[in-house]
Order: sequence, then structure tokens, then C-alpha cells
Amino acid sequence: MDERAGPAKKLPLIVFALAFCLYGFLVFSFFSPYQFHKYVLAARQAIDGALPAERLFDFSPLYLSFHILVQKFLKRPDLFLKLAQVVLASLSASFLFLILRKLVRLPVALIGTAALILNPTLIVLTQAYEPEVLALFLLLGFIFLALRDDWPSHLLSGGLAGLAFLTRPSVLPVLLFVPVYFLINPSRARTKRLVSAVCFSLPVLLSLFLLLNRSERVTGRVTLLTMNPGTVFYEGNNPLSWGTTSVYPYLVYDLARQYNQTPDVQHELYRRLARLSTGKDLTISEVNGYWMGKAVRFIRDHPRRYWHVLAHKLFHMFHSYDWHDLYNAYWNQKELSRTVVPTIPWGVLSALALLGLITRAPQWRQSLLFYALFAGQAGVMLVFYVSARQRLILLPAFLVFACAALDFMASQRRRWLFLAAVIPLSAVLVIPTGLMREEDHLWQGVRTSGDHLSEAYRQRKAMDYPEAEIRAALALAAAPWLMDSVRPSDLGFEPAGFAGDALAHLKPATRSEMFDQAFLLLEAGRYENAETVWEGLLARGRRFKRDYYQSSAPQYYLARAGIERGDRETARRLLLEGLRSSPGDPSILAALTALTGDARYSRKLFGYLDDISAHLYLGRACLLAGKPEQAVDHFARVADRLPDYRSAQIYLAAAKGLAGEEETAASLYMEAVSVRADPVLLEKPLLGIFKSRSEKSPADVRSLFEYGVLLRQFGHTKDALTVLGRANDLGSSQWSDRVRQEIQIVERIDEAPR
Repeated sequence: MDERAGPAKKLPLIVFALAFCLYGFLVFSFFSPYQFHKYVLAARQAIDGALPAERLFDFSPLYLSFHILVQKFLKRPDLFLKLAQVVLASLSASFLFLILRKLVRLPVALIGTAALILNPTLIVLTQAYEPEVLALFLLLGFIFLALRDDWPSHLLSGGLAGLAFLTRPSVLPVLLFVPVYFLINPSRARTKRLVSAVCFSLPVLLSLFLLLNRSERVTGRVTLLTMNPGTVFYEGNNPLSWGTTSVYPYLVYDLARQYNQTPDVQHELYRRLARLSTGKDLTISEVNGYWMGKAVRFIRDHPRRYWHVLAHKLFHMFHSYDWHDLYNAYWNQKELSRTVVPTIPWGVLSALALLGLITRAPQWRQSLLFYALFAGQAGVMLVFYVSARQRLILLPAFLVFACAALDFMASQRRRWLFLAAVIPLSAVLVIPTGLMREEDHLWQGVRTSGDHLSEAYRQRKAMDYPEAEIRAALALAAAPWLMDSVRPSDLGFEPAGFAGDALAHLKPATRSEMFDQAFLLLEAGRYENAETVWEGLLARGRRFKRDYYQSSAPQYYLARAGIERGDRETARRLLLEGLRSSPGDPSILAALTALTGDARYSRKLFGYLDDISAHLYLGRACLLAGKPEQAVDHFARVADRLPDYRSAQIYLAAAKGLAGEEETAASLYMEAVSVRADPVLLEKPLLGIFKSRSEKSPADVRSLFEYGVLLRQFGHTKDALTVLGRANDLGSSQWSDRVRQEIQIVERIDEAPR
């Protein structure tokens, strides 16, 4: 008996060693060294006293404290952090094995443990500096100790549970069931049950007290609120979201790119937009309530769409596709999928887990912790969204019930009957859907576009303008939804234009690429061709997912083409049709407001978005509808409240120029590009405005000079030299040096090898 027990006792150590070797190799040798550094940056700022107090509520309390200690006291913090992630993930595997060993046969326990070790989400998050791996370790640790029979283990279990709560407060629903589990345990005396419940609860209550004490110390208010559940709720339930991962308002996304050295700046931007919109210095709780109220209003207005999204969340919670919201996690998993490392698809685990939920029901008292984990975390995901990071905490429950199903089938003579149910369900939960293909398309497009754009800037710096122009066009072809941010200045795209050159590089092979093609055709002014493609996509009935980048409704773009052709009635009909299929779409609501003047649509827009985002959408819609005077009012509100938002300044300049305020427009534009020359946007309206201004004042050197600068920025070097030559001939002493310097710049560009 003892001889057999010896090797069995070593199995957890063997499991740890195998997991450590695999994770260590992948983290230290295989994956790209790029990390998602928000906790590292936040910790360094906290040490330097540069992290505002309210920013503490944006991060995991325990995990941020861990990073602060590591950054403050260790000489090689990065090495230690990587090693800590590997150790925590490996210990999680050992804990799961010990748990499964109590519930199922040894071979099944080993299969379940292998499924955890080889889970791709766990592997890639082990490389990311995010709290999920620590939370998983603490979760499995407290469950393992809770399953033991002695009160010291239950006291320690409560300690780990409290730490898990301080790491990811979303585990709280699970913790509430643990005292109940102790109290209904039939194998122990009543007094011992009560002692166990108290021993577990005390450390958990202590963690709650610590969180309350921190909030009072930092803000002067007592609250359990941390990690911004209100904004997270908005991200999973706003008009642009399908509940699969975080979808920000467009303005939060666009502004965040300006602050890439600010850790997790989206939370700060949510507060900024809410406070600017209300004109009040909202507390953190009030900011969360503000954004949650926006989502609730949308849900209340469109309950049918909410139930549709809820069904989507439920389906994708069980599906094999991992909805990542971290750049390095997504691409590391792609790299991992091309290796020989085997994985068990989540869809197969899901099918087995659903069977296990049923077969384990007779032992529900003994399995209450796992039912609570399954129900609690599934509920959290249905409330918020079902991203891969959220789902990782659900993995232990899935594995326990999947192993229970395998153990049950192994004891049944007619196991093929159960396999007949599991196999078809597994197949359904493995096959990718159109939305998943769209998600891959967005990830791949953004990465490819970024690579081409970086190369375009390098080639421009090297004075290889033809190659830079090709690279910029390729950047747009890869991600047309980034139209306003991928055109470097000083590059020319004549005669086809920027969108036209991008079209030459786009050879659509999928429906997602056909969507991109149609959008570029629209931007290139080829309206009939664009309409043909959009109508074909509508006829196929495919749903698209463009998140905050652009409208996902083909009807919106067909309506835009109708507006350009002067057919406003058809445009209105198409927009209403699009609103039925995409309720709450801000681009459609703004377009309907601009086209019809109906206040119902603007009320909804302001009801679902912050005021500044709503004004941005309305300003763009008014420009497209040929109402620049109204656009000025909306863009002015955005630019006034966000003076650092360059795009708003340029859009305001274009609107003012089209409204007849050409001098003001020129001043606004030149001020915006003096801060940062790249990227350039709105070529057609801006060139028209500056040309008109120079023609009205042919002897005004400043007008000619600024028109020449604009022509150079958009790559029209020949025209720029002509205009600047006229300015130089006027011989203004005030402007002569600047004009000659600009002529030299344009000549260098024009004389570069082509």
C-alpha cells in the first residue's frame, strides 16, 4: 500500500515540473519578449508618486501591490515577474490535479490536468503581465484547501479566497457559496461545520475590510467599487458591442492612442469624458454609474437586441474561439497554434462539461463549490462580456465537470449513447462563425497596417518616396477603417487618390475584404461600384463586426452613396433599414439626425454615448450631409472640451472653411499641424478651402504660403512649387525666409528618385 502511495504522492510534483518546463520554454524562449506593460508602468509611476490616487481603482489591488514591491526592491524585476507567472501557472496545474484526484479516477485526473496545462489561453496569459494567472492559482488553492476536513485548512482557504478577491473582485459570487458548502456538508458534525464556515469567512471579511479601508484612505469615501465595473458593463452592452470582448466608445479608442505611455488610459478617458459631458467633478462611483446608465438605457430601449446579445454571450462562452483583448495574447496564441503543442478545443471541454453538470447532480452537495464557480463566473461573463481572460477563471469548473463526464462514461456500458450527444455538440462549438472571422480580420488588418505604416515612415525618412507611398497605400488596404490615421504627410497618390491606390492593392477573397473594398470604392468616389458590392453583401445576409472602428451596417454606406448622388429619400430609407438591423448604431443615428433634423435620433445618440462622442458623430454626419454650419457647432464643442484632440481640430477647420470662415479654418489647421504634422486627412475639403482662400487674395503671401504647405503635405509637389513661387515673387520681407525654406523642402521631395 505504501509502495503504491509513494509514486502517487510524487505526481503533483511531476505535474508541476512538466508544466514549469513547458511554460518556462514558451515564456523565456518562444514567445516574443513584448509584454503588455500596464502594471509595470503603473507600479513605476506609483513608486515615483506620479500615479494619481484615483487611478489605483483602475487596477487589481493585489496584483498592482505585487508589482510595486517587485519594481521597488528587486534588481531584475522583469526576470522575476516572468518566473513568478510560470511558477503560479505550474502550481495551478498541481492544485487542479489534487482536486481532480479526490473526485475521479487517476487516468481521468491526469487527462484533466493535461487539458489545463495545454490550455492556450492559460499559456499565453502566463506570458502577459495580467492578474488572471495569479487569480487562477489562488482560486484553485482555496478550493483544494476547502475540500480538506480540518479547520486550519479552511482558515488558510479563506486567506487564499480573500487574496483571490483582492486580485479579481469578480470571484465574489463564488466566495459567497463556500460557507454554505461547509454548513450543508453531511460528513461532518454540526459544530465542525460552523467552525469551518467561520474560519473561512474571517479572512474573506478581512479582505473586504482592507478594500474598504483603502478606498476611504484614498478618496475619503467607503466603497467596495474597484476595477470600474460600470465602464466594463458598458463595454459589453453598448450599441456597438456583441458581448464578446471590450468595445469602447470610438473617442475613448482614438484618444487612447495619443497616450500610449499612460497605463490603461481608457479608464482615465472614461472619467474625463463623463466629467466633461456633465460639467461635474464626478466621483469614481458616479462615473461608473454614468456609463452603466448609458448601457441600461440602450438595453431598455432595445430589449430584443439585448436578449440577442445575451444568447451570443452564452454561445461564445462555450465555443472554442478565444476572444482576446490583449495584443500579445492574441498573436502569441496564433504562434502557438502553428507549433506541435497539442491542445484540447474549448468546445470539446464545453460539451463534456455540460454532460458532467448533469451526471454530477446526484452528488451536488459535494460538488457545490464547482457548481457555484460555474454559475457565478458564467453569470459574471453574461453580465459583462465573454473574453478569453474572463473565461480563464471558469476553466477549473469546466475541467472538473468534463472529467466527471469522462469518469461517468467510463463506468457505463452504453457509453456510445453519451458520445453520440457529445460529438455533435463539440462540432458545433468548434466551427468558426462569421463574427469570429471578422474578429480575426480586424486583428490581422490592424497588425499588417501598422507594419506597412511603420515602413512608410522609415522610407519617407530615407527619401524613398515611391516606396513610402506604396507602403502607405498597403497600410490603408489592410485596414481601411483607419482611413484618418494612416496617411503620412508629403506623400502623393495621383491620379487615383489615396483610397484609389489602396484599392489597387486590395484583392478581396473574403466577405470581410469585400466590405473593405466597398468602403474604399466609396471613399474613392466610385459610388456605383461601391453600391454594387454593398448590395451583394446585403443579399448574402452576412453580419459584420467593426466595433468602434466604423459602422458595421452596409445600409449606412449605401445611404452615404445615396447622399452623394443627391437621393436623400433613398438614403433615409436605407438608414432606417440599417437601424432596424443595428439598433443604436451611432453613425446611423447621427446620419438620420443630420438628414432629417428629427430630434428623436439625437436624443438616442446622447442617451447611449457621452456628449462629446455624440457631438463628434453629429459633426461628421453634418459634413457628409452638406451642412457645414451645423458641423461647426458640433466640432467646436468637441475641440473646446478636448483641445489636445488633433482630429477634432482638423475636422473643425474643414467645417469652418466649408461654412465660409476660411481665415479661421486656415489658422486652426496650421495650428493643429504645427504640433504634429502626421497623419494628414480630409484632403479634398481642405485643398478646396485653401485654394479658394488664395484665389480671393492673390497678393496675400500668407494665404499662398499656407496653401503651398498644404499642397506639399498631400503630395502635390508640382502645384506646391507653383504656388510657393508666386508667394516668393511677391517679395514679402515678413514671409520671405519661410517661403524659401518651404520651397527647398518641396524641391528635395520633388527631386527625390522616383
